[in-house]
Amino acid sequence: MEILSRGMQNVYTPMPLGVHFIFCLIATLLYLVQFYRKGSWHYILLMAAVDLTFITQFWTSHFAIWTLAVSEAALLIGAAVLSYRYNKAVKAVRQKLFEEEKKAAIKAKLMQRIKEEEDKELVDNAFKDGEE
Repeated sequence: MEILSRGMQNVYTPMPLGVHFIFCLIATLLYLVQFYRKGSWHYILLMAAVDLTFITQFWTSHFAIWTLAVSEAALLIGAAVLSYRYNKAVKAVRQKLFEEEKKAAIKAKLMQRIKEEEDKELVDNAFKDGEE
């Protein structure tokens, strides 16, 4: 905790410049990896929201802080909307795959029954031919 409180520049920036830079760099890398893995744009908006906080290291005027607050709110709302849409699309794809697997399982079970019936008829017919 001492590292984070040491070198506090202002009320808007509780972390020293180096720590804040490393934090933003790590967050950027993590969100880029998530974007690459999952392809959802909400990770890019979250990354931008985190990185914009770096502005407080250099500008602390009321205009800069209010502009940052409005930008952060817009980015976070946008990220929430995109995340909701992404998760809804993923759920729809999973449901479709589930339905396809369910149909395939039913079809396989039906084909198995047909094969068993054909085998049974084949065996029954073999004995009937021998009796005549």
